[in-house]
Amino acid sequence: MSPLETQKKGIRAAQKEARPREIVEAALAIFARDGFAGTRLEDVAERVGISKGTIYLYFENKEELFKACVRETLGSHLQQTMEMAATFEGSTSDLLREVFRRVSAMLSQHAYRTILLLLISEGQRFPELVSFYHAEVLAPGVRGLKAVLQRGVESGEFKDTGLSEFPMMLMSPVIASVIWNHLFGKFTPIDLEVAMSTHLNTMLDGLKA
Repeated sequence: MSPLETQKKGIRAAQKEARPREIVEAALAIFARDGFAGTRLEDVAERVGISKGTIYLYFENKEELFKACVRETLGSHLQQTMEMAATFEGSTSDLLREVFRRVSAMLSQHAYRTILLLLISEGQRFPELVSFYHAEVLAPGVRGLKAVLQRGVESGEFKDTGLSEFPMMLMSPVIASVIWNHLFGKFTPIDLEVAMSTHLNTMLDGLKA
């Protein structure tokens, strides 16, 4: 094989590898614009500049494309955060601050808001998407937060307030802030980073032994 042929083969391979990411990015934009029910695969294909048939080479249907959007955005961030937490050597307070910093970065992404608001608005019509999101994102996230809180209790740094039984309460005000900004942000916007820091400081004041 000549050097030119080798180069062309490498370019084609790189393009093939990048294609699923391009499709996911396009799908997120269309989901944000048209919702899940209103999204058509041909619109996604047009945004990428490919045929509708090309999408089926990578994704079986629109539901699988949505799942890929979740995995490529929220799922990957969550996995990295959990791996960090498992090997963190500092105090549990510092660990929670790092977790919140990473979550803040995730929540600031347009992709997160698109997926969350889509599930809120269309979840009753598409319960399989809600079940998938719970299994892929919420359940692992809740387990991770529970492990962090138990770490603090076992080390004597935190009081056993019972919060580890309801770790989702740590993130509930944060998610509420995202929804608030979506509905009322043009009137009274919430600075998400400041809100998360304020909420965490309040929680840590109540947790510290």
